[in-house]
Amino acid sequence: MFDNSMQYYIFKDYEMPFDEKGSTVGTIRKVQWVKSGEEPDETKAKLEIRKMYMQGEGERSGKGYTFSTENGPSELAEGLLKIGFGDTKECLKILREREDFLESAKTINDDNEGSSDGEIFDMRDLLMNTSEESEDEDEDDLDYVS
Repeated sequence: MFDNSMQYYIFKDYEMPFDEKGSTVGTIRKVQWVKSGEEPDETKAKLEIRKMYMQGEGERSGKGYTFSTENGPSELAEGLLKIGFGDTKECLKILREREDFLESAKTINDDNEGSSDGEIFDMRDLLMNTSEESEDEDEDDLDYVS
């Protein structure tokens, strides 16, 4: 049963609205839900994804998901990438702006056999390490190009 006495306190709004349609929008925020009259505590705040309904001068919360662990958001992002979500070019543009990008690129092969021993990762390696099946599919596609 929904408890109307609960209110949310926003500690950080990442201002990344998504999936906007009509008066609804998806939001990503660091929040804490507190009972009416209780003081919010940032150490108890969690990241959440929630559908919000915009109405007049305010908003009303809809269904959402609150992450239970610190790793949850990263696991979700990685999972979405693995199953094909996110424009590859846009993802790479975003990743290259991160502080740890160069260090990650240098050590990307350290966990794999045939490690590059700290050499800078070359994006061409991705193209060279494609499976034979993928190469065969690409060759078949070339047959149709005129």
